[in-house]
Amino acid sequence: MPNIRIVAIFAVIIIAAVAGLAWPFLVNVKPVYLLPIQANQWHMGKGSQYNPEMTYQVSFNNTKFSTDLKFLPIQGGSQQLLVMINPSDSNREVNQTVKIGLVYDFTDVSSDAKSYFDVLDQSLFSMRDYATEDKFLAKDAEWGDLYIGANHETLKVTDSGKMSFGFGSENAFLLSYRIGAHINKIWIVDNLPLPVKSEIYDPDGNLQYTYELVSLKASSTPGFTP
Repeated sequence: MPNIRIVAIFAVIIIAAVAGLAWPFLVNVKPVYLLPIQANQWHMGKGSQYNPEMTYQVSFNNTKFSTDLKFLPIQGGSQQLLVMINPSDSNREVNQTVKIGLVYDFTDVSSDAKSYFDVLDQSLFSMRDYATEDKFLAKDAEWGDLYIGANHETLKVTDSGKMSFGFGSENAFLLSYRIGAHINKIWIVDNLPLPVKSEIYDPDGNLQYTYELVSLKASSTPGFTP
């Protein structure tokens, strides 16, 4: 019996010592979020093969316009995008057809369309920086790191469920990250090739840009009805 007690005492001492050594490391370990195996994934351009037509209202600093994006049928293994732009301060429509690449970076555009494509490049098409490859559509899924000045933030899915937009109500996923006193937000709907809404602030707290999908024609897209 005395030997058993001695062994037990030594066991307690060893466990306490190991716990003491491990504690500084354990307290700094971030919780691990297990993504459900059945979670869908999204990438920039997903669903473009179903040829949706998407109309957005875009506001970037002092520039405002609506743009109608029509994903054209795939021909010869490539796909084109017809972009129709209607500036808020003009009755003139600017049309441009571009070839879709992996990163949605369109440089070969007309002089009339260039300033508007520059805005789209920094707003609607900017998700190419985080999602040219599949990303999980699941709560707490991380989509990438952002370095804003001296701050390190993580873009992640923070909410999901039925949400209302200018084009109607759909199941959506909210991506967000903090910048100063504001939360920057981007909304994704599965099987639509581009985000459906965003609200983005700069480090000084100024609203930099917003866009929202206000009209959608996607009768061939799975999960949508005519």
